[in-house]
Amino acid sequence: MAGETEKIQSDALHEENLYEGPVRSVTKGFVNLLEPPLKEVRRQLNELQETQAKLYEKIHEENLILSNIQHSMELQGMLNKMKIYNSKLKSIKKNIRGIHERSTKLKKRAIRLQQLKQNEVGEIIVNPPENK
Repeated sequence: MAGETEKIQSDALHEENLYEGPVRSVTKGFVNLLEPPLKEVRRQLNELQETQAKLYEKIHEENLILSNIQHSMELQGMLNKMKIYNSKLKSIKKNIRGIHERSTKLKKRAIRLQQLKQNEVGEIIVNPPENK
């Protein structure tokens, strides 16, 4: 039995040796085929990670700048002035609208009075007053 076991092991080793060369060749060819694209993908991923890190840093810096600006007293003062000036502007617009409406009414009244005066003058010319 021991002899048979050794023979089976010997046959198995012989078969392994038989396939070892082709398996290595196929494996090496497969690796050589896929390695360049994988290296390129790895390079692109590294480049992407670097770009993302730079963008993240820039965004973080801009956020800090914006948060500093929001808390500045100067900005708060300017915003308060804007509110005041906006309310003044609205008030001025309202006054101008009122003045425009009144001037339009006055123009209409002046035209109507002018027409009445012209009609009176026309009647006086057509029917002169009689002297007694």
